[in-house]
Amino acid sequence: MHGSGTDGGRTRGAAGSWWAAATANLLIGLAAILPGVCVRWLLTRYAVIPCGGFGCADGTPDEAVGMVLGAVLGSAFVLGMILVVDILIPWQEGRPLNLWLGMSTLVPAPFAVAQVAGWI
Repeated sequence: MHGSGTDGGRTRGAAGSWWAAATANLLIGLAAILPGVCVRWLLTRYAVIPCGGFGCADGTPDEAVGMVLGAVLGSAFVLGMILVVDILIPWQEGRPLNLWLGMSTLVPAPFAVAQVAGWI
């Protein structure tokens, strides 16, 4: 009985938008694995290079420039996707922003699962 209050105020579209928001943010999270790996490398390997006030004695590893570029460009891409998918599209289509922004907490989930499983 639609409209009688027996459905708890939910409509069929509300459940579909919940799944759409979760799926979209998990897919963004798959793209966020690349900058996540770059940032992890910079924090774990690059940070242990002994550097003094006049520069690094051993020099920087050759991968450092690529990792910094991967972290910066990849993070900018992911933040842009979050802006478009979680803010601009729902706002334009009249969907609830709180649902989409709440589901954006799922973005780091694929990286965390891959890290725990040992895939990366």
